[in-house]
Amino acid sequence: MKQIYTIFNRRITGGTGIKAFSAALVSLFTLDLFAQDPTFSQYDANQLYYNPAYAGYKQSARVGVSYRNLWPNVPGKEMPGPLANYIVTGDAYVSIHDRFNAGVGAFVMQDLQGQGYLTTTSTGIMYSQHMPHIKSHRDASDRFNIYLGFKAYYSHIHVDWSRFVFSDQLNANYGVTGPSAFSQTAVSNRGYFDLDYGILVRNNFRGKGKWYNEIGFAMSHVLAPTISITGSNTDGARLPRKYTATYRSNISLAGDNFFIGPTVLFENQGKFYEMNAGIDFYLKFKSRRDAIPLSIGLYNRFSTTLRNYETGQPKINTSAIILAITHRGNFGSGGSAVGYYMGFSVDFPYMGLGMQTAGAYEANMGITIPYKKSNKMKCPFEAF
Repeated sequence: MKQIYTIFNRRITGGTGIKAFSAALVSLFTLDLFAQDPTFSQYDANQLYYNPAYAGYKQSARVGVSYRNLWPNVPGKEMPGPLANYIVTGDAYVSIHDRFNAGVGAFVMQDLQGQGYLTTTSTGIMYSQHMPHIKSHRDASDRFNIYLGFKAYYSHIHVDWSRFVFSDQLNANYGVTGPSAFSQTAVSNRGYFDLDYGILVRNNFRGKGKWYNEIGFAMSHVLAPTISITGSNTDGARLPRKYTATYRSNISLAGDNFFIGPTVLFENQGKFYEMNAGIDFYLKFKSRRDAIPLSIGLYNRFSTTLRNYETGQPKINTSAIILAITHRGNFGSGGSAVGYYMGFSVDFPYMGLGMQTAGAYEANMGITIPYKKSNKMKCPFEAF
């Protein structure tokens, strides 16, 4: 639904922003569907959102919270913001005599728009099957890990129609009069079940612990449920499937103290395409602890919405530079110490909407409770 917001908020200055926001809402309610899932700038802190195969990935129990405030300069609630997302995730590793290995998880997420009159809340569970370890008898740790993940969840959309004014309620002499015919036929609540699945492959090149690669693919909204809040049940009112592909790499440049590598995230949902590409730096400062205290990411996000010839909506391109910083540490020392992380990122738009929207801000934090040490890969991807 944020694509509609994107199209109608190209010029956000004072009263123009309010008019644009009103137009966005009216378009949302009159069209069958023009939806897009929320996106996050910090991929590492939102792995379970993008791909359920990450459940149990770190062979630990972990809980994480993420908050994203998109376009704070747009009219809407000051807190949590005009386009805000919250997500709480938790997952754990399950192993039976190291012969059966899996991950289980759960999440709760809420998406708020405008003054909060339109909210979407989702909650669900995840399962990831960890395939048998692939390694040579000479390798100190796994050379390949393969994960197959599934997510089942229920989402609920709520609209407070009493907060909106439609054209059939306007009178030249008396202002707003009577209820709208539209609000009498539209639904205020819609719920639906959905499924996601994903696959993740990790590689420790030649088992040397110097070069790690990770490739992932996920499909969201496998059931393509109907989500129209106008009461429509046509095929055009179905939520488009989303496809996500990722690649991450880490190369050791100074033993176990400094890693550098590219990160690429590609998303496609309906007519919406987005590419995040950049580089991550992991700095350990010669610490003997497992945690990597500081990581810095610099990415470029390019988003495009293809022209919709049926509705006449134009093609929209937007781009932003993303700067992300994450600190990790331990509550204590030793392999059983509980780990924590705190991250923050800023989006600096430079094409399309530009800085008149004030970009986007994202914060996350979490804790990790490690299990007993194992033969898994010891790479920066797994650092708590």
